[in-house]
Amino acid sequence: MNEFIVVILSSFKFAMTFPVAILEFGFGFFKTLFLTNLGGLVGICFFTFLSEILIRFWRAFLAGPFSNKIHIQKKKERKLFSSRSRRIVRVKSNYGLGGIALLTPLLFSIPVGAFIAIRYFKKKGVIVFWLLAANLFWSVIYAGFYRFCYEAFRLLY
Repeated sequence: MNEFIVVILSSFKFAMTFPVAILEFGFGFFKTLFLTNLGGLVGICFFTFLSEILIRFWRAFLAGPFSNKIHIQKKKERKLFSSRSRRIVRVKSNYGLGGIALLTPLLFSIPVGAFIAIRYFKKKGVIVFWLLAANLFWSVIYAGFYRFCYEAFRLLY
């Protein structure tokens, strides 16, 4: 049951799974790597395809029967950008898909990172590859860090 919790949790919020897996459940380094990457794979695949469906639905809705009314009402309005959207566009412009993939497990959650990647890039296979590579990279760092902390505190007490 604990393994299932780790897989589900890592498919949504990858970085928050490692303290639970190592410190709470006492999983070893390789078991944590396997379970968190399995959850990351499930989350990336699911949210990549879900994001694509949501974007297609939204575009179809805007192009539907209400499209003339929307364009008439918003004809002269200026778009307001938030600091978050500017930061995302800056990362996309400067670092591309690799930058978004590296920041996804660190700052974003997997659903948000998959949505951003699908929004700005078109090749799903490449997106899934980069997101999985970033998950593997960060899982080694996170698991090593929390495993080290677990062993250090266990020796102290």
